[in-house]
Amino acid sequence: MIWFVACFTFLLTALLVSVVWLVFYSRVRKHAAASNQRIQALEDQLIETRADMEHHRDLVFDAMAEGVMLCGLSGRVVFMNRAIHRIFGIPGNVPANTTLLEVLRLHEVDEVFERTLKNGRTMGVEINPSGLDANSLRLNAVVVHSSSGQPESVLLIFHDFTRLKELENSRRDFVANVSHELRTPLSMIKGFVETMIDHPSMERETLTGFLGKVRKHSDRLAHLIEDLLMVSRLESGQATVNLQSLQLAPEVSRVLDDLQRNADRKQTQLLLAVDPQLHVLADSDLLEQILLNLLENAIKYGSEAGKVSVHAEPDGHEQIRVSISDDGPGIPPESLDRIFERFFRVDKARSRAQGGTGLGLSIVKHIAQTLGGRVWVESRMGEGTTFFFTLRASADLSADSNTQAQRLRSVT
Repeated sequence: MIWFVACFTFLLTALLVSVVWLVFYSRVRKHAAASNQRIQALEDQLIETRADMEHHRDLVFDAMAEGVMLCGLSGRVVFMNRAIHRIFGIPGNVPANTTLLEVLRLHEVDEVFERTLKNGRTMGVEINPSGLDANSLRLNAVVVHSSSGQPESVLLIFHDFTRLKELENSRRDFVANVSHELRTPLSMIKGFVETMIDHPSMERETLTGFLGKVRKHSDRLAHLIEDLLMVSRLESGQATVNLQSLQLAPEVSRVLDDLQRNADRKQTQLLLAVDPQLHVLADSDLLEQILLNLLENAIKYGSEAGKVSVHAEPDGHEQIRVSISDDGPGIPPESLDRIFERFFRVDKARSRAQGGTGLGLSIVKHIAQTLGGRVWVESRMGEGTTFFFTLRASADLSADSNTQAQRLRSVT
């Protein structure tokens, strides 16, 4: 009996222990499963966060104008942004474990990398790679350290300063040209004044001639300064523009009347073929300046006893195209791309002999752009030159203006 009670007690105890163990084990498994789920969720969230951070990092670096490269200490490329592809013309994705030299094929960049590994930093190295759109690059490089302070990688940043260099060269050329253009009339004025001071008793006729020369070069100086101020106002966007609907034909006719005396001296025939119904949205003073510059040049450089004609017609894009043609010797093909540059002269000796500041066509270009149009030139040697510029058509432009008769004005 005692043995039976002992066995029963043992079995009951074992059963209770088993039940308790099963309950405990079940709870432990549930907690373990829940913990594993939380850990997996945290790992997934960490992976997603890391992917988002890398995506945003790539967006930031790809938005940069500077080229950014990250290389391991062995020289293998780890990362490069979109600007690197653009600057160096690298197509598609770069294979893994590609070296810096294999990617860029520039030994000077590889030398900067090695120098940076030794010195920790390399700043302001100018690189001029041939065969690339960016032919002036400034390279900065620095060693990147880990949180423990150990060298981990090298960061290279390429800054394309080609445009800045072009602007600096343009500024230098501009200063040199302005200095030359100002020096010439000033030297003439100074020479005539010094001569008059040294010879106070010179004949009146000679004195009058000298004063006439002084006045001529003073006017040239004043015109140059006024043109420089105009170019400055136009380039900075500070020119006052009063846009209004203008009837084009009377505007052109008025300028032709003002230049009639110049045309008579060369026996040049002025022709106007502009539809009276054409209206443009423009500033009257600025439009007059475009016409004066282009027509003066056409008369000045056209043939003796030749013709200068003005035409205008809609170009189908809510703009009016105006053309001014002469029958002069033409412009050499190599000069056409530079004809609107400040102080550029096709024939320097002839241009200076006939006067002018060398800024007229540059002013024309900027005025046309200010009025919402553009300007260009077509020319063949020995066949004459035609300058074109566009103006915005105003709401007064007749829909059937192409069918209306043109007014032809001929002045000899």
